[in-house]
Amino acid sequence: MLPTESQIIANPFSRDVEGTSRNIPAYRIFTIISWLLSFVVAIVYSISPPQDGHWTKGTIFGISKAHITPFTISHVFIAIYWIVLFCAQISFVVQLFRRDEAAVTAAASVGSYFILFNLLEFGWVMLWTRSLFFWSDWSCCTFAILRHQGELVHIPATAMPLTWSFFLVLWNGSVMVGCHSLPCRVLANIAIWGIAVFAGFFLVVFKDYHVGFATAFLTAGLGVGQFFAKIIALQWIFAFTIMAVVFLFTLVVAVPGVYGRDTGAEAGGGDRERAPLLHESN
Repeated sequence: MLPTESQIIANPFSRDVEGTSRNIPAYRIFTIISWLLSFVVAIVYSISPPQDGHWTKGTIFGISKAHITPFTISHVFIAIYWIVLFCAQISFVVQLFRRDEAAVTAAASVGSYFILFNLLEFGWVMLWTRSLFFWSDWSCCTFAILRHQGELVHIPATAMPLTWSFFLVLWNGSVMVGCHSLPCRVLANIAIWGIAVFAGFFLVVFKDYHVGFATAFLTAGLGVGQFFAKIIALQWIFAFTIMAVVFLFTLVVAVPGVYGRDTGAEAGGGDRERAPLLHESN
């Protein structure tokens, strides 16, 4: 029986089992649209600031330079991270057009995260470049919390975006607060250790070394950014210390045989997400 027109272009955020397969055409459309929105605004506003409105405007990195905080990350590391992420996202979109039905269904199962991240990232860039820090921080928090309850099953759709969103909350939040007094610096020295807690949680609970490596990379970028921002400070020392600890712990989790063969996000989150399907099939 052929699907109706309403079934072909159905809600891509549907969670039912049959809906995942039925919504594949919608996922193909919306993943491409959301990726283009995120990619285009990131490129355009990295080169030139927005021209509309009466707000204080600037490029993505221009706003960052104007608001140096204890959580400002090296722009080189940010650029590298985003190049890798955009390339990985292209490979994710390609998965939706493969002839392998299992691969297409697996990609579609996390398609909503992919779409949601790119739409919120598009919103963040639009708000950030217009110095609307409160609302841009809200956009970051929304993705970091909404629909991320332990389901880490794919690098471009969940692991890298989630890690970036966590750092973005710290970075954007510190810009929004705009405090540079000694008590605020001390608070930042304490808050930075939340990065280790974040990475440790996903490494221990989900054995997701993709989040671990992404966290270590961005923490290294944070260390470099803080070193050049303020040499006589503890923030960059803490950042490099956390980076080393997270990287070593990630290697322990990633090396086959240490925790068994079922390491990575697929073991911790992917199988758990598909467990109801397995029970139903039996």
